[in-house]
Amino acid sequence: MSSNEAPAGAKACEAIANTMIGHFTTRLEVEAAKRGALSAADIRQLAESFMEIEFTRFQSTYRRSYDTCSATREAKQWESTRKRPFDRVLMKSFAHLFPPRQGDDGGQGLLSRRVIPGFNLAIDKMIGPALYEQCQRKSQAILDRHRANSGHDWDAIHADPETHALTNDVLIVVAHYFANFQRRREWFLALVNSHLAKAGPEAADTHWQLTEHGFAELMRALFADLRAALIASPLVLRRRYGDHTVETVEAFLQRLERE
Repeated sequence: MSSNEAPAGAKACEAIANTMIGHFTTRLEVEAAKRGALSAADIRQLAESFMEIEFTRFQSTYRRSYDTCSATREAKQWESTRKRPFDRVLMKSFAHLFPPRQGDDGGQGLLSRRVIPGFNLAIDKMIGPALYEQCQRKSQAILDRHRANSGHDWDAIHADPETHALTNDVLIVVAHYFANFQRRREWFLALVNSHLAKAGPEAADTHWQLTEHGFAELMRALFADLRAALIASPLVLRRRYGDHTVETVEAFLQRLERE
């Protein structure tokens, strides 16, 4: 990085911290020279005054640093998504069940993000590796098209008709997999809970497990768009998938509603 380039990512945060600490240290040195000595109360008062005054002065710097860090994080997320884009497409439908997190989907907190590895593994096993990889390739093509046209707009990607068609094809297979609902639910819970992501130190979800209630909420969210399509355009889906398949999906959704 040249001397004229602004620091990026973690270095941007480090640069601001170093700048602020340096300014405050200089302020302490000046005040100590004036007074001869500083008590703990003096330092606390100076710190409060410093924060109040310097916040306004450095507000534009904070904003630039935040924007830089956000852009860096978004770029890393995009590269990660490009490797397994279909995972992100599926998770978008139930992301609101995760806890809130700055710069990300989330809201209710019913599910932990620790569920993600086990969920992806379960999908892989239910639809088979060949179809799973095919979905990854098709999802990447959709993402690349949107990136060229409008950037990282996940709402637009999720609403894309090609995304809906791809997701529906997969969910049809998943619904068939749960024909024996009780046994397959037990299998799903055991698989997910044995492949939870590692919890962070002192994380609130250290002891979290996916329960039957959580499973029902996850599946209801995952199938929400397909359920809406069954209500709005049942004949379209029956022509595409056949009567028996649509009835299998309807039976699965009805069972979820009883949970």
